[in-house]
Amino acid sequence: MKIRFVVSVLGLAMGSIAYGQAVPAGTSMTSSNLGPNLPNLDGVLHYAVSASEVVQFGYYGDGVVTHSTALSGDVAYTAKSVVYPFSALVNAGVLLGNSSGQGTGYFTSATVSQGLITRHWNFNVSDSVSALPQSPTLGLSGIAGTGDLGSLPVQGPSEGPAGGILSNGGKRVANTLSGGVERMITRNTSLSGGGSWSILHFPDNTAGLDSSQVTGEVALNRRLDARSSVSLSAVYSTFGYKNGNSFNQPDIETRGLNLSYQRVLTRTLSVSVSAGPQWVSSSNSTLIPSSLNAAASASLSYQKGLTSASLSYTRGVNAGSGVLPGALSDSYSGFLGHTFGRKWVASLSANYSHTDGLTHQFNGTSPVSVEESFNTVYGGGQVTRSFTSHISGYASYTVQHQASNFSTVVPANATIGTSQTFGVGVTYSPRSTRLGQF
Repeated sequence: MKIRFVVSVLGLAMGSIAYGQAVPAGTSMTSSNLGPNLPNLDGVLHYAVSASEVVQFGYYGDGVVTHSTALSGDVAYTAKSVVYPFSALVNAGVLLGNSSGQGTGYFTSATVSQGLITRHWNFNVSDSVSALPQSPTLGLSGIAGTGDLGSLPVQGPSEGPAGGILSNGGKRVANTLSGGVERMITRNTSLSGGGSWSILHFPDNTAGLDSSQVTGEVALNRRLDARSSVSLSAVYSTFGYKNGNSFNQPDIETRGLNLSYQRVLTRTLSVSVSAGPQWVSSSNSTLIPSSLNAAASASLSYQKGLTSASLSYTRGVNAGSGVLPGALSDSYSGFLGHTFGRKWVASLSANYSHTDGLTHQFNGTSPVSVEESFNTVYGGGQVTRSFTSHISGYASYTVQHQASNFSTVVPANATIGTSQTFGVGVTYSPRSTRLGQF
């Protein structure tokens, strides 16, 4: 059912990361080349290192052109065990500024997932952490130009607490710890529950608004037939804020009921939708009054041969990305990737979100809505070509744009305007390494 499917996808995702950053000819990440007699906890290890030159237009101001050298690498491990599925991925790098005043920036992210699957019970726990010098956009690292744009379906930092509204350069640390359990009641019915804890922290207190989120969910799941299933879930979340050394923002609570439907349309196409009411309240009803909104999500995934594509939409309350003390966002994203023969891979990605703040302010004695709205767009593409079985080169382009219709003053840490990033680099990615049988 639900959690069992998530655990399986996480294991497969880690194995596919090799194809995102390098395209070594003839390399296979499947278990067919590992031999039939390996221990149950044996697995596949993959690693890659990259060096690139990154040129940015307008990121540090209108008309400002900067360039830097990026050195990065990633390590991914996937265990073979079906009962104890485990996967881990670590990515890290450094941006060496070659322009006056640009400085040096470090970035890293890591994701670890461990599952336990029995006859009637499924358990999963995972942790995802990132430390970045700027708002994440595309790719595994979230840093444009570093050569990992085609790493889907592995989730990058832009989909975690640090993603959303783009903010000015500044160190930020994000972490999400989550867990879930599912109990099979009958052959086609299960009861599941889960929880998560997320934080976003800015070491420089002036760079952004620290936030934390705690979420809990229980769901009743029912398989309708071999291709479709439904679930009814109740979700509760709390958001807390800290600005510098003082807690001066109200806490936010949300409660929701969601009806979800998943359907495998064909062998190559699947769809899922979820929608329901979401009630919002806060510890200061004057600043953030109670309201009723709609929460929703939808996704369409396509996978056939050497082509993969996806479209997704989400709507709901979030922590505000360090810019706003609570926000309601509508987000759209799309991805397309294709492998051409044994040497070429191309990928495209696009994202758009509209975000409204939840805060009200006073006009005399009456609270009125503050027009805290942001329209955020970013997208790009990458072409990768393998030169040898271990070495490949890539060229990438990323554009980002953000606008605001604030009626008063735009938050000081919000990015406004358009910037473009070009990246050209080379990657060394050896064949898969077998653990347990050296």
